[in-house]
Amino acid sequence: MDIRAELPGKIVVKPGAKDSLPEIIESLGCTNIVVVTDRNLWSMLGRELENIFGGRGIAFSTVFAESADGNSVEAAKRTIESSNACLVLGVGGGRPIDVAKYAAFLSKRFFISFPTAISHDGFASPIVALKDPQGNPLSIFTRPPTAVVVDTDIVAQAPRRLLASGVGDIIGKVTSVADARLAMRLAGEEIPEISLVMAESAARIVLSEIDELARWSTRGIELLVQAGLLAGMAMSIAGSSRPCSGSEHLFSHALDKFVPERKSLHGEQVGVGTIIMAYLHGLEWREIREALLKVGAPTSASELGVPREKLVECVLRAGELRKRFTILDAVRLNEELVLKILRETKIVD
Repeated sequence: MDIRAELPGKIVVKPGAKDSLPEIIESLGCTNIVVVTDRNLWSMLGRELENIFGGRGIAFSTVFAESADGNSVEAAKRTIESSNACLVLGVGGGRPIDVAKYAAFLSKRFFISFPTAISHDGFASPIVALKDPQGNPLSIFTRPPTAVVVDTDIVAQAPRRLLASGVGDIIGKVTSVADARLAMRLAGEEIPEISLVMAESAARIVLSEIDELARWSTRGIELLVQAGLLAGMAMSIAGSSRPCSGSEHLFSHALDKFVPERKSLHGEQVGVGTIIMAYLHGLEWREIREALLKVGAPTSASELGVPREKLVECVLRAGELRKRFTILDAVRLNEELVLKILRETKIVD
């Protein structure tokens, strides 16, 4: 198998890491950048970043990414090109990071990822997650960040719900790796073993240290970041999201499409999906459920805000949303069997 991979050129994870940004930007020969973020985050961090950049003579333009769609990407791209910026800095959670990553890729600029919450594993990956006009998931392979800078002081202040969502997304690697190995056996897919081991290790870090994470201690935050870095690099090596996105993500995408009124987060949905898909794989779903409970992540349909009949529909239709072989292609499900699984795993009463 031919493996060729780009990985982040620089990774900084520490308290006060934001102060490293000017040095990294200057090392790339840049003095003019575009910051992609959202309005709430900018109201909290904008003044600090203005002072940090102003003190080093770094000029910047700001783009507010209100949604992770083509319009936001195009707005960022226009600003990058009109300002002649040489670097894009993504500041925030999944939406600004994805928009900044894709706009930088399309504009052939450097990209620095500066996550303020670890709500999913995209902050260090080459994958951009968008939706097409029909609401179907788009997983676009671009480039990994030129640098990843994680200020653990800032991440520690993120809402606990976002961090718990990040735990759910990382735990999802249990079933995404199981799906990948199944696809290798039954569908003849070729996937680099090292990428699967890295994704597996990311999940194991979180599961084995779940009590530390549940305390949201400094070490717990650092472990969550490290797990996210491993997952991101696994995708870079695989050349796709395959090691980190399987049937549990298809379930989450189904919720996005068929229950648009729900208020649940991506990682929350992936966590519940992982319980279901672990059951189908014959894996230890109880350990997964217990870990999610410990960090306060949802483990039931009611906590996701999804009616029982809609949840059943999403399990049955998840496999329609993407051509990717998973456990959903290897088992025959019907409404009665899905209800039995959901009751046994305590996802529904």
